[in-house]
Amino acid sequence: MKLKGSTVIVTGASSGIGRETARQLAQAGSNVVLASRNGKALEELAQELEPLAGRRLVVPTDVTDREAVNAMVDRTLQEFGSIEVLVNNAGLGLNAPIAEGSLENIRYVFEVNLFGAIHCIQAVTPHMKERRRGTIVNVSSVTGRLASPYNGAYSATKGALNALADSMRLELGPHGIRVTVIYPGYTITGFHANSFNEVKMPPRSRLVRGVGAEAVAKTIVQAVREGRREAYVSLSDAAGVMIKNFSPRLIDWGMRRIWLSSRRPQEAGER
Repeated sequence: MKLKGSTVIVTGASSGIGRETARQLAQAGSNVVLASRNGKALEELAQELEPLAGRRLVVPTDVTDREAVNAMVDRTLQEFGSIEVLVNNAGLGLNAPIAEGSLENIRYVFEVNLFGAIHCIQAVTPHMKERRRGTIVNVSSVTGRLASPYNGAYSATKGALNALADSMRLELGPHGIRVTVIYPGYTITGFHANSFNEVKMPPRSRLVRGVGAEAVAKTIVQAVREGRREAYVSLSDAAGVMIKNFSPRLIDWGMRRIWLSSRRPQEAGER
């Protein structure tokens, strides 16, 4: 797919993966719609990207608000006349045990990560169907295929995004709409610091190597260009998922060793 001159909506564009994806799309010459709740950060990003080709549109948007999402899409169409790509990147983390975790927090994470994506999908698909072209990108996570301890609710939202994508390919493919899923592994951004933390997690093991947001954004942009069905950011992430398919008990052992070997999680705030 040609990105130069295309209009791309990026949710969660104010920081981390979304911010870097917006930057790389602007470098490719796309018109980029910057959407997130943090309007100030979006304005700063728009100014930073001003020298690059294409145009930027800042639309502060809470993806959990269906009407706000519809308004964001309407404004995009008024400004640019078309939407070629939607990048569903907005997301929120939650570290909590499944058995004792806060239902309120779990529901809210589903509202952001899953229903927020659905709101965006349902808002753009009528336009894409009419034009018989478009690409929808769900930024999932390796944890949606390979859940880790005390991360089950977040992993469930990402697993749900994967299932949505499988169905969407069958439903929307005949209308010329491509669906891509991206599987980042551990990414070095402020995402983890901004997550809901009901338990204090052990320090990240030295066995877990993270990547920067730039690597994830590069994977997203390349996958859109090539029309790929799915893409992993690193070979080790893809290998972990493959190993689980053949030996889930080995992965269980590895997860316990990596995540739980230093100490058991404590209640948030406990010293």
